[in-house]
Amino acid sequence: MPEPRLHFVTSNENKRRELETVLGEPLGQESFDLPELQTSVLEDITRHKLRAAFDHLQKPVVVEDTSLYFSAWNELPGPLVKWFLQNLGPDGMVQALEPFRDFRANAVCCLGYTEDGETLYLFRGEVPGRIVPPCGSRQFGWDPIFQPEGFAKTFGEMSGEEKAALSMRARAARQFREFLSGENTSKNEP
Repeated sequence: MPEPRLHFVTSNENKRRELETVLGEPLGQESFDLPELQTSVLEDITRHKLRAAFDHLQKPVVVEDTSLYFSAWNELPGPLVKWFLQNLGPDGMVQALEPFRDFRANAVCCLGYTEDGETLYLFRGEVPGRIVPPCGSRQFGWDPIFQPEGFAKTFGEMSGEEKAALSMRARAARQFREFLSGENTSKNEP
């Protein structure tokens, strides 16, 4: 079997599957720790990870970073959502938000791609929604507490196909797919 043309740096099998579903091609999965730039700017984090991943692999590489922004918390936890989840869990995040009575949230994914480590391409996908008590699968981060706007289910209650049709990662991946096919180059960013 030939080597995949794209290598996605992630240890998360669910993220790889979701990206493969949208792109319609297999991805090489590379699992190693990337340095996390400490900033609230998602695009800066993605650029930093992209350069580090290319330096390590020396071949075309894809990375992503995902943020969850709560309106009530002035856009926290943002890129720090992983650490909030590790310390509070989904239930604790909901409980911590309850006194604010504002459950609006925005899920954002920034997908990055480079072929040469110099020219970096970024693709941003966003899904507005709200934070709700946990429902559904707890296998994928904050999926059980995020309910996309206009839907009665959380990401955790949706099938993989349902989620892939509307998630922030899927939206960024569709832009990336268009870029790869040459249909749209407006999202590239040197």
